[in-house]
Amino acid sequence: MFSPFPEKLWDRKMAAHLLDRAGFGGTPVEIDVLVGMGPEKAVNSFIKADDDSDLFPRSDLLMPEQRLVYKQREKAAATEDERREVRRELGKVEGASMLDLRLWWLNRMRYTTAPLQEKATLFWHGHFATSNQKVNDSYLMWQQNDTLRRYALGKFPDMLKAMSRDPAMIRWLDLGDSRKNHPNENFAREVMELFSLGEGHYTEKDIQESARAFTGYRVNYEKGQFHFQEKDFDPGAKTFFEKTGPWTGDEIIDAIVAQPQCARFIGKKLWVFFVAENPSEETLSGIAELLISNGYDIGATLSTIFRSAAFYSPKVVHHQIKGPVQWMIQTTKMLEIPLPDSRVLENSLSALGQVVFAPPNVKGWDGGRSWISASSLLYRYNLAAYLLSGKARILGGGNSKTAVIPLETIAPTGVRKSSDQLLDELAFRVFNYPLPPKDRATYLTFLEQHPVPFSDNTVRDLMQLMMSTPDYQLT
Repeated sequence: MFSPFPEKLWDRKMAAHLLDRAGFGGTPVEIDVLVGMGPEKAVNSFIKADDDSDLFPRSDLLMPEQRLVYKQREKAAATEDERREVRRELGKVEGASMLDLRLWWLNRMRYTTAPLQEKATLFWHGHFATSNQKVNDSYLMWQQNDTLRRYALGKFPDMLKAMSRDPAMIRWLDLGDSRKNHPNENFAREVMELFSLGEGHYTEKDIQESARAFTGYRVNYEKGQFHFQEKDFDPGAKTFFEKTGPWTGDEIIDAIVAQPQCARFIGKKLWVFFVAENPSEETLSGIAELLISNGYDIGATLSTIFRSAAFYSPKVVHHQIKGPVQWMIQTTKMLEIPLPDSRVLENSLSALGQVVFAPPNVKGWDGGRSWISASSLLYRYNLAAYLLSGKARILGGGNSKTAVIPLETIAPTGVRKSSDQLLDELAFRVFNYPLPPKDRATYLTFLEQHPVPFSDNTVRDLMQLMMSTPDYQLT
């Protein structure tokens, strides 16, 4: 199932594939560095990347103690109009804080030296889909993001337990309302249905009994911290998966991950996100066995996948539709420019259907073909034009401008004297693979209409043609 990829087949196309899937793409120079490493060291460079948290200090968030001041002011207000004004002020500050947090994470994805850790954090954000639209607290959302990152490549059972204590998750699934006399079943249901097993692998009785084990989970919102309220916990005997005992929440999670179905469920989600849709039964069994054998070690599992011949199969390479965040980060890295400003970024990702910290529902983003519609595809083409030319009007960005693309780096003088050389240079940068003959002929016909040496405008127009194709939406 996971036979190693032959080193003799390692080339620029395969190195680019690893860079795209284990991270967010890169430049030809970065690809060539991976080529020189060989597959073993290249994979290790992602799995064992140094922590770079010191490069990304936390954004300017509305802290719990600051929020408390607003709440105290609201409580002390003499009239409803005054209370409404305090709430309006708080909403404005919270909105700005959330915008800063989104930009902080997107920039971290853009510039990280540990791309797999950020890619895995994005994966888990979709898995444990929590939206600030209900949480309404940017500090709690940052805290959850930090938790996901710390456990992203670690042991899944540890992550699942950490998420059961996560303040944003507790608010999102109403776990803070659960007490022994009135257990709330939301988290107990979703921890099995969405986070570990999938539908059909537990009973309603299992939900009811396990909900009792998660009673007493609370959040101290003045500090933004989890705490356990002993008096609200139900210590009585609970029957879960046909075993009876005074189970705690952690013991319920231990019982869940002991189910073979859990490894299949998590394995499938990893495979779909990092490799390909519709895995075969053989693949599901193989990755489940791998997860069980290594104790649900996500980093070790991905390491095996990224070294496997299956990962570099012709049916996998350049066959995954880029999600909006992947598209944006990969495109700016390929063009060697910063991300656009926060408002354009927010508008763009909203139009394309993937605003971080705001998944559409508890199931997260569907991904795959759901990313593409007639309107979103047209928007991607217009977004490519904006990034290439800096014209933000088409995106509702007012007078916003993007960074100037370093065309002298992208298309050096030496390659502008030949249609074939220019096409080879740009095609690999944009698509990461050699062009099929039919596509190559189309682009050469375009270049024949322009004088040699090719100008900056011609280079830019050719790149826009390439980026305004269905092929560019794949990675």
